Amino acid sequence: MSTGLSMSNIRFFKTFIAVAEYGSFAAAADRVALTNAAVGQQMRALEEEMRRPLFDRSQRQIKLSRDGVLLLPKAKRLLADYEQMIAEAPDGMAMEGEVSIGGITSGMGLLANCLVQLKKLHPRISVNLMTARSDEVVNLVHAAKLDAALLIETARQNFDGLSWTLLYNEPIVMLANAAQTAGINDAVELLRTQPFIRYDRSTAVGRKVQSIIKSESVEPLEILELNSIIGIADLVRQQVGVAIVPLLKNFDWHKDPSLRVLPLPGDLAVRRVGILEQGTKSAITGEIRKLLMSAVAK
Repeated sequence: MSTGLSMSNIRFFKTFIAVAEYGSFAAAADRVALTNAAVGQQMRALEEEMRRPLFDRSQRQIKLSRDGVLLLPKAKRLLADYEQMIAEAPDGMAMEGEVSIGGITSGMGLLANCLVQLKKLHPRISVNLMTARSDEVVNLVHAAKLDAALLIETARQNFDGLSWTLLYNEPIVMLANAAQTAGINDAVELLRTQPFIRYDRSTAVGRKVQSIIKSESVEPLEILELNSIIGIADLVRQQVGVAIVPLLKNFDWHKDPSLRVLPLPGDLAVRRVGILEQGTKSAITGEIRKLLMSAVAK
């Protein structure tokens, strides 16, 4: 038995983690770009190296054995440490490694542009990108299934043990069709007289919108409720109604001839958007943070 840690060991641990996370050799094979047979060979070699069975093969569906369950968190830490060492290149040298990033749908354009820049600067970084709601990506960052995420900060979220950086605020405004509401500059009057497209009230922004409506003692003519801010903007363009939504960064609604952006009465309400980092790949996620900060500063 070898007593040192080799590149083969690193690859075997990566495959082992994939089998544990995806539940079968076949699913793991797709994830790590190997054949099903190659995954089986690697796992048998790893069991020989570890001198213990890592899988319970007595059932039709393969499961981790007790030793496999105990090994899994150690294997994850080992792989994270290795990838961090690889990523921490000296100044002027390219980083490399794999990173998983999540983001809210409305921030995906900004995030994707920054990741394209990252790939130009560091071609050997492999990026996995997914979109989900803020509460979902927070849980994935906590579980180390995502290395970082662009998301909305709310009072209900738990960022303990993670690194949070505020990138920008999006004011909550009224969005109205320019032709449909020409000459009316009072957002409350429009809320009383125009059909209202509501943003998902189960979200933090949706709850803020309800609070604003309640403070004005208005009962809007609600016709639809959507969980897509971009979709709501499209409906406003089609003269379906007015809406109260965050003024999305980099969407230039002020320059859209079919839209009007009107301020709301009272204290300015905002949506706070930032990046949450898990920490194990801080060199790469820190570079992504810098690119995001540079982009929103323009």
